[in-house]
Amino acid sequence: MTVRVPRQGSRGTDFPRFLGRTSRIVAWLFRRGIGRSIAGLPTLVLETRGAKSGHRRQALLGYLADPPDTWLLIASMGGATYNPGWLHNLAHDPDATIELAGGDRIPVRAETLEGPELEAAWRRIGTESAQYADYRTKTDREIAVIRLRRRQDA
Repeated sequence: MTVRVPRQGSRGTDFPRFLGRTSRIVAWLFRRGIGRSIAGLPTLVLETRGAKSGHRRQALLGYLADPPDTWLLIASMGGATYNPGWLHNLAHDPDATIELAGGDRIPVRAETLEGPELEAAWRRIGTESAQYADYRTKTDREIAVIRLRRRQDA
């Protein structure tokens, strides 16, 4: 299993970089029942270890459940030219923790979808959240889709 970070694009939306620094506030709101969906998808808090700093990082992300014990994340950044920080963190260390709306914390391992699995994921994303699918038209970078699986070794 591996997480691959696609190259940065040259065209995309102007996604404000400061929003990535609001993760503690967003996670706090999520735990109080605010922000439980993004673009029609349920949300979770992804906790990673910073690739450079080694510090704990949190991001509130929309996801697609893929039972049993699997979740799909879309590294869209709203169609920005650059990849989200959490993707770089997972590429450095694919072991992470997610927190679901009920407060369950689950250890997970991440991997990048490729080939037919990626194509199937994008078809599903287009059906369940057209807004996420539309981000692909706003940028020329490849938007990664990440599968999180419950870790059995934790």
